[in-house]
Amino acid sequence: MLDHICRMLSDGRGLPSYWRHSAARRQAMNCVLTRHAYGPHRRQYLLLLEPPGTQPGEALPWAFYFHGGGWAFGTPEAFSVAGRPWLAAGFRVVLPSFRRPPVYGLPDIVHDCRNALAATARLARATGRPLSRPHIGGISSGGHLAALLALHPDWWAQAGWPGPPDHALLCAAPSDLRLLSPSWLFGRYAAQCPARCFDVADHCRWLLLHGTRDGLVDYAHAEQFLQRLRDSGADARLLTIPGGGHLDAGRWTYNDADPYAKAIADFVRSAGPGLPAAG
Repeated sequence: MLDHICRMLSDGRGLPSYWRHSAARRQAMNCVLTRHAYGPHRRQYLLLLEPPGTQPGEALPWAFYFHGGGWAFGTPEAFSVAGRPWLAAGFRVVLPSFRRPPVYGLPDIVHDCRNALAATARLARATGRPLSRPHIGGISSGGHLAALLALHPDWWAQAGWPGPPDHALLCAAPSDLRLLSPSWLFGRYAAQCPARCFDVADHCRWLLLHGTRDGLVDYAHAEQFLQRLRDSGADARLLTIPGGGHLDAGRWTYNDADPYAKAIADFVRSAGPGLPAAG
């Protein structure tokens, strides 16, 4: 218990520096950003990031990235820096926002995310942007949402996409809600628990990134989810950060010298057309 508290405090102390570096890199990004509502609530919107000079009719691949913040904090704007590897590889990147607790619960958040998928497909068709099988990624609670969406190919078909994600990046993701505290709160969300939704997983390549001393989302989430993925026949890999905390799984978003930045860029570029770097 004491070790867990120390790990949580360590993660918390690192937040000011983390956000300072992230904001600086975000301000230097070179991309076209537009905001699109998909519902009446002020949180029901998405950001669309496109490489500079992109024309709507260009057949670029798509990626979705879901922000962290414990489902209750964070914004797509603050986490838009995570879109850099996809932008550099020539992707259109979508960062959805969603309604929040305590007024709205996890089923509402997942519902919003599904609506954001459908709204993006409608936007693409209305503006002549060709669709593709997308990438999907996320950090922390956003990694949970990315995992859940990737495990439901039927949701993508219903939203109007040509197929489910073929690449999924999960960073410090709580993939098994039963491992979170308080258990009475998170254990009741069986339908929103990725570790309990394993009808299919081998349609997608998976890359997991997690620190062994994560004080917010225990490393066991990644270990156990990796095994479930491999047991299902999926192509899955775990990048372990020895001694890494929660924030260490996200430093690649702003630091190109981070030890894991190249592996993530290579994972992204394995399916992208490879445009010049976008900042």
